[in-house]
Amino acid sequence: MRSTYLHDMQDRFTRVIANATKQGASAAKVSFSHGESLSCSFEAGRLKYADSAESLGYNIAVIRNGRSGVAGGNIPAAMDELVERAISFAQIGAVAHFSHYPAPTTYVDLKSHSPRVLTLSREKMISDCQEMVDYVKSLDDSLDISASAGRSEGESAVANSAGLNETDMETSWDLNLGIQKTSGTDMLFSYDYRSWLDLNELYDLDALKSAIAFDLRHAARSATISDGVYPIYLPPRMLGSFLAPISMGINGRDVFKGTSPLKDELGKQCFSPALTIIDNPHIDFSPASAAFDGAGIATRPMTLVDQGVLKTFLYDYDSACLAQATPTGHSGSSPYTMFVQPGQRSADAMLKSIPKGLYIKQLLGFGQSNLANGDFSCNAALAYLIENGEIVGRVKNAMIAGNILSLLKGDIEFSSDLDPQNRQPHAIIPGVSVVTAKN
Repeated sequence: MRSTYLHDMQDRFTRVIANATKQGASAAKVSFSHGESLSCSFEAGRLKYADSAESLGYNIAVIRNGRSGVAGGNIPAAMDELVERAISFAQIGAVAHFSHYPAPTTYVDLKSHSPRVLTLSREKMISDCQEMVDYVKSLDDSLDISASAGRSEGESAVANSAGLNETDMETSWDLNLGIQKTSGTDMLFSYDYRSWLDLNELYDLDALKSAIAFDLRHAARSATISDGVYPIYLPPRMLGSFLAPISMGINGRDVFKGTSPLKDELGKQCFSPALTIIDNPHIDFSPASAAFDGAGIATRPMTLVDQGVLKTFLYDYDSACLAQATPTGHSGSSPYTMFVQPGQRSADAMLKSIPKGLYIKQLLGFGQSNLANGDFSCNAALAYLIENGEIVGRVKNAMIAGNILSLLKGDIEFSSDLDPQNRQPHAIIPGVSVVTAKN
């Protein structure tokens, strides 16, 4: 990095924590991040900007008289002054269920910084975005095309009153390509992206171009489907959305409050034996990886669901103290990743086995459903009709509905091949209700 603040900030951390303790805090934590980035963006097929930026910020969190207070800023010289603000906020802050942080331990050493990322120049990223834009224009020059790329390098540090004192350096890049096609009142959106902390084979322009070409090719024809119950075929990124009710259901805080539909299901056969989910926060260069959680508790790979059996609930330190449970090292009591274990057949073979169903690429309003209970009812923003194992055209004005927790008990299947970005399989979920708009 052109400039570093780590040494200076660590000196300030010691004073801040001592100051907070002196003012009556039973626990105090300081976290800091500083980053430098380059980026470019194309809109309507033309370069809109090429930018460089620098960011710096820190947070001071205290617990005093059983309540938490947090203050933040971006002026290092003002850090000591913000302790009083955090102490003041603790008078009206949320109730804390612990008074002291746990002692730090040994943490796994995760790779997160790659000099290769720093070889991505602004000129290279502009050229790559231009190449993607030109390719999509060659398919259809009437499209509204957007593309962007960026790279960043950052440093971070965290310390607390229990002795935690850790620093990290991280790089990252991202690559994005999207289109909008408008025909009268009909609009087609297609989007793809890649990102990682190391510059490797995931930085693949052809993969993004192929994803857009796939949607343009299959959306060129229209298809209809009658109301009924059908299997849906989910690409890996859509599968992640359908795991949300499990992620919310194993949140230890919600389990303690009694609002989780899975609160009484620990150790039981809740889902199909085809479903096994691993939470692995120890993948080098993954943006979702973490060596420890917000309280300094070491993370570890965990099996969340084993052949349909619910194996664990997740707790951060506060919710564990609330529920008198063992903390699992999960910030916010949520998984870092949810890797569904692959099945036996390839994605292509699975698709070819569907006599009639929907290939779901995008949903509209899915997040507004009652996902905490597994219920969903939303529009299929981009969906294709599958007939006799082939994609035959785009289905418009269709809605899908059901309960995910119930659907995952059925005859679901996952592909043997995984998406290279998020490492999830394709999926077939039968028994989904489909309703189409009537003219």
